[in-house]
Amino acid sequence: SDSVSQPVDAPVVAEAPVQNPQVAAAAPGEGVLELRYTADCWTQVTDADGRVLLSVLAKAGTSRTVSGKAPLDLRLGYASGAQVTYNGEAVSLSGQTRGETARLKLGQ
Repeated sequence: SDSVSQPVDAPVVAEAPVQNPQVAAAAPGEGVLELRYTADCWTQVTDADGRVLLSVLAKAGTSRTVSGKAPLDLRLGYASGAQVTYNGEAVSLSGQTRGETARLKLGQ
């Protein structure tokens, strides 16, 4: 008969290009914070253990991704210059700002 099973060489694994290797899906208890800057903005991110994950004056046009143990404590020096995404969901900074600065806890 013609029904010869084809030899299987190797499983075909589609390798998607990884743009940012350190960012995977958030592990349990972890949060992934994505920051995009439209203006220069001082940024500090601290994890649940008090470790400073990011402390930087970010420049307009750049973006940062930080992951760590939730809840993450985010401080922004110029809140209107930053767009914040937490675990893939946009975070509204309205009501979190005092003057130009914002401080919020994400993932609690």
